This record gives sequence, C-alpha cells and structure tokens, in this order.
Amino acid sequence: MPDDAVARATTALRSFWDASALPPERREYAEFQARRYPSIVQFLSESPSGAGSKVLDLGGGTGSLAVALRAAFGGTYEVADFLVPTDTVRAAQVAHGVVAAYRCDLTAHPALDGIPADYDLILFVEVLEHLLVNPLLLFRELRRHLKPGGRLFLTTPNVARLGNRYRLLRGQSIQERGRYPRDGAGVYGHVVEYTRAELDRLLRVEAMRPVRAQIVQQMPARSVGTVKRAGVRILNRPLWSRWELGDDILALYERSETPLVSTPLTAMI
Repeated sequence: MPDDAVARATTALRSFWDASALPPERREYAEFQARRYPSIVQFLSESPSGAGSKVLDLGGGTGSLAVALRAAFGGTYEVADFLVPTDTVRAAQVAHGVVAAYRCDLTAHPALDGIPADYDLILFVEVLEHLLVNPLLLFRELRRHLKPGGRLFLTTPNVARLGNRYRLLRGQSIQERGRYPRDGAGVYGHVVEYTRAELDRLLRVEAMRPVRAQIVQQMPARSVGTVKRAGVRILNRPLWSRWELGDDILALYERSETPLVSTPLTAMI
C-alpha cells in the first residue's frame, strides 16, 4: 500500500503545482519540502486518515501536504496558514480536494480562533521549530480542536541529530545564524528544536498520549550524491535508528480524556 499511496500523492502534487502557477522559487521550495512526503506517507499508512476523516493541515502553506495525503488516503482536508492563498492557488486547492482555507497566526494567543474544531487529525509538519511561543499553550489549543480520540501528527527537526552532536563535540553552536535579524524583522528559520522525548513530555502535560514515533534521516536536498545517499540509508537502518541520530522526528499523538501527568512540568524537567 505505501508504494501505491506514494505514487498517487506524487501524481496529485504535480497536477496541483501546475494548476497553482507558483513562481519558480516557490515551486522549487515546494518540491524541496516534498522530499519528506514519502516517509510521511509510509509512517501514516499504518493508521491512515481514511475517507470519512476530517483533517486540518496547520501551517500548511499552499496546501501541498494536504493534497498529497488526500490523494494517498482520502478524507476531507482543510488548510490554515499565516498567508492567505491567492485566487489561483485557492482554485487549485479546491480542484484537488482542499475544501477550506483559513488564516491563522500561530505566534498569537489564542492562535486558532476562527478555525473549526472536531478534527480527526491535525497535521503540524515542520512548523513548530519556527515558533517562538510557549509550546504548551499551542498544544493545549490543538487538543481542543481535536474530537475525542482525535490525533495530532507532528514532525520537526531532531535537535539530537548526528550533525548537531558532531558540532557540539567540536565546541560549535548548533543554532542557525541570522535567526534574529538586525533590522528588527521577525525571527527567521529554526529558532527552537526538540528531542523526541521532550516532545512526548510536553504533549503528555497537555493530555496528548504518544502513540508512536520514528526518527528518520531525510534526504538533505532533492538531488544528492552517492555518498550522501549512502549516509541516509545507513542512518535509517534499524541498528542506527535506535540511537535517534536522524534529522527529523515523526510523531503521532492521540487526545486523551484523562490527565496523563500529575507532576508539575518544572519538577519533571
């Protein structure tokens, strides 16, 4: 099933991007982000959303992931992002099954006002690392927008990845340069990253039960050489993946109706 689902997702994405008439630089960025989608489809294929599911792609940009997963698994998809889609992009979304698009500011509190609740699944993919926010408040809102038993699928860079460990051993910073622009513009890039265990701990505090997680090494670019491809394959082998050296966390959580943590968070950490 995963191979068929990936093929359907790939075909839908190409059609969606063509219909969206994205500028070349945005098309290139969309294709760069989509290198992660096969691993996401593979991960979600163990418990797919299904035809009757209501799904929100939060921070979903133009909606590429929503289009890909709808083609792979079915379901009703909506997207929310800081930027409102252009008329052309919105028409392409509708044509590819994204039934609604909302504007939201994830740095605000509350962040999800105006977005419906009772989702079966919320996608939160490669967004958290860009936000200078208290993640507990955001996770609390996400939980409220899930129906009982609803799930959150979250991906974010693994701060404990092999490259970061190597830099720290050499006494180098693992933070991105230029994340605090001198001209006063908003912070840029990855301003905070997490380990898998830390995410589990934070989400448990907000009554989100960890279901399963995987640390994967993604291709660093759409086109890489033989050596880097071999490195990706090695880090994704079971013997190495147990050390959680890959660069991307894929994690699935489920809304719990009972508290999961009784100890104050400050005492836990």
